[in-house]
Formats: sequence, structure tokens, C-alpha cells
Amino acid sequence: MMSLDMGGLKEEDTRFGIASSVLGDFISKRPNDRMGLIAFSGVPYLACPLTLNHDWLGQNLRRLHIGIIRELGTAIGDATAAAAKRLQALKTAKSRIIILLTDGDNNKGEIEPLPAAEVAASVGAKIYTIGIGIEEPCQLPAFDTETGKLRHGPDGGFIPTITLQPANYSVLGEMAQLSHGKFYRATNRRELQNIYNEIDRLEKTEVKLRRYTTFTPLFQWPLLGAFALLALELILSNTRYRRVP
Repeated sequence: MMSLDMGGLKEEDTRFGIASSVLGDFISKRPNDRMGLIAFSGVPYLACPLTLNHDWLGQNLRRLHIGIIRELGTAIGDATAAAAKRLQALKTAKSRIIILLTDGDNNKGEIEPLPAAEVAASVGAKIYTIGIGIEEPCQLPAFDTETGKLRHGPDGGFIPTITLQPANYSVLGEMAQLSHGKFYRATNRRELQNIYNEIDRLEKTEVKLRRYTTFTPLFQWPLLGAFALLALELILSNTRYRRVP
């Protein structure tokens, strides 16, 4: 289950846009995995339930944009608990993982991150936590809630709104440790891509393939030839090569 923070922005090429692109590549590499997506800001939002239909999952990922969740904030604990609940329903799953990506500190929701990580661990889910961005507060630019596009001022620059705190890396590290997962940090697209590549290597799925062989019977052709020779022998023995006593 993948939990994607839709909070902070910093540049025209937004963190959310970069994260969505890298996540899309990760999905395409694991066609045999049942995956789901929970986007979150001030509240978690089930963007796609667990599914093997990755085309549909990709469509749901692409339709997300900043502002689709109207309540601002970062509800890491609630998003983690929601992902754990979804994974618990997979009774026959051999492995359960949560990839939690955020660029902010938990400041909303009913469940704190560490208790949520304990809930995930109790259902057998490992959490791979990824904190993106630098350890400095940043201002959230104004954006169109209908499209997610940034709004610009008369000078062409961003219009600052509220100040967002950076991700709490110590909490993310504890969440990963509690669930026997791993914590990562990324400050650019390349680092984030490398992180997802490592998770892909760590969480290899064994796929059993059944091979079927179709046999086409051909015995009738040599049998037919044998009957033909036998018939010819009978004909000749009673005609041209007939023996007279």
C-alpha cells in the first residue's frame, strides 16, 4: 500500500509532481503485485483500493493534484493506519508493505505516527518511510484547488501562503524501525528514484508459473500407412502374385 503526501510545494516542478512520476515508474515495474494508493494531506484519501489492475491504479494516480484534498496539513498517523487496515484484509498475502512518502511533519489527524506504525507492525506490514526535501521550513504557494496549478503574482513569482515544517526524520526512522522496514531521505528526483529502485530490489515477489504442454497425436498416420501396406499385400497376393497349388 502506498501513502503519498500531497502537502508542500517548493518549486514550479513540485515535489508532488516528482513523487508522482517516480511512483508511476515503480508501479510499472511490479505487474504481479496487488497495490493500492492512499493520498493524504490533513486527512487520508483512498485514491485507489488494492488491485492488480495497474492501468486503473495509474489513472487514479494521474488524476491526483494538489488541492484535491481541501483540508491542509499532514496526517501521517491517520494515513499509515488507513493503509494498515487495507493490508489487514489481505488474509493470504505473503508480505505486506507500506511505502510512506512525506515532506512534512505530522500536525493533523487522530492517530500519532508511532502508534500507527505499531498498528501496521501488528498486521505484519513493514513500513518504508521516505522523507523528501531539506530540513528547513518552506512556504506553501497559492494554488488553484480545482487544478492544482500554482498561482503567480504580478511579477510572475509565487504567492506565499502558510509556512510548512520539514519532515520529522527521527519520527520517520522510528516508524520504519518499529515495523522492521527502512527509512530513507531524498532531496532530489535522482535520490528518490534510487530509493524506489532499492525498495523494488528488497521486496522481490516470487511468482510461480504453470507450464502446459499440448500434445497433438500423430499415431494415425503411420497406422494408416501400415493398413495401406497390408491391403496392398492382400490384393497382390490374390491377383498378380497369387500362387496356384
